[in-house]
Amino acid sequence: MSYLEWFHTHANKHQVIVQKLRAQNYTKEMIIEYFFFENMVEKEPEFCLLYTNKQKCHDIKNLNCYLCACPHFRFNDKGLSVEDGITRKSECAIASKKSSEFVYEKVVHLDCSACIVPHTKAFIDKHFDAEWKTIMQKCFVTSPIKSDLQ
Repeated sequence: MSYLEWFHTHANKHQVIVQKLRAQNYTKEMIIEYFFFENMVEKEPEFCLLYTNKQKCHDIKNLNCYLCACPHFRFNDKGLSVEDGITRKSECAIASKKSSEFVYEKVVHLDCSACIVPHTKAFIDKHFDAEWKTIMQKCFVTSPIKSDLQ
């Protein structure tokens, strides 16, 4: 699955849950609370593949899954840049020291598993929008590929 496919699929799953909660008159605070990992595993097991094994993507005590991706994540399935024949498809907009990279089949991918920035209640509260795509709008980068040949 491409980054863009995941992005749209996840946005749709997120929207269904938020709409269900809003129909039950959940407040912003109640919605944020609902998205804590333990609750989501129990009540929304289809939201994340890791929920099947009650596995967290980030090893933190109060993991909140509201954002399930970071607004600082940048991606383009065609590539953000190419250097020495290696295509970079994702990167961190804030260059977090907690992020790392891995190369698979000549593609650089961002590994955010050590970073907890978007999974804290305080961060979510500060950036909250009932529409996940609004928070994440800068993630998909549409600019052309930068190449070491240019």
